[in-house]
Amino acid sequence: MTESYWNLPQEFPAWAETLSSLEHYKKDEQIYLEKEHAHHFYYLKSGRVQIYVTSQNGSEKTLAIYQKNAIFGEAAFFDGSPRMSSARAISSSQIIPIGRHEILTYFQGHPIQALSMIESLAKTVRNLSTQIHEISFLPANNRIARFLLTESGSGRKEIRYTHDEIASLVGCSRITVSRALADFRTQGLIKTHYGHILVTDAEGLNLQSIERTQ
Repeated sequence: MTESYWNLPQEFPAWAETLSSLEHYKKDEQIYLEKEHAHHFYYLKSGRVQIYVTSQNGSEKTLAIYQKNAIFGEAAFFDGSPRMSSARAISSSQIIPIGRHEILTYFQGHPIQALSMIESLAKTVRNLSTQIHEISFLPANNRIARFLLTESGSGRKEIRYTHDEIASLVGCSRITVSRALADFRTQGLIKTHYGHILVTDAEGLNLQSIERTQ
């Protein structure tokens, strides 16, 4: 999952930027940690943010990478439970924390957006369930192809992730990602540049994403 599932209304970013709580985060700076109480959720005005969980032995698993004009950290904020994941900036970022008073004021003026938030949370849960299923049952090449299709909007936009980031998101090694991308490029399904991937044959890539049975 690499972007907010709340389809932000056009006026939300402008409203969020009227708040006086804009914060600046340096690359690798922590935003919040697992088990903390969620006093805010966050609007990402610019930059990139990694959402991840940490195992008992200290290894990390990336759950999502958010880019500008996204929200994150909303699940624990709304259900009142401790955070189940951590967040850090992975580039210089401008982030606006939003508290209960602010979001309730916004919903009073835009009540339909409360429903949008509920839909967002439901889609987040569904997406995490899909991630678990794919990591558990799909071969790595299928997962990588599905990731590329999702992130590109079926070929409508460039994908801006490193091989390491893709590996962490789909649950495989960097070498596996590099081999899969090289294979897709040889087949003419994608073009690659430094830090950029462009899907050139969404239909062909979709065939690569389908699990094959013997």
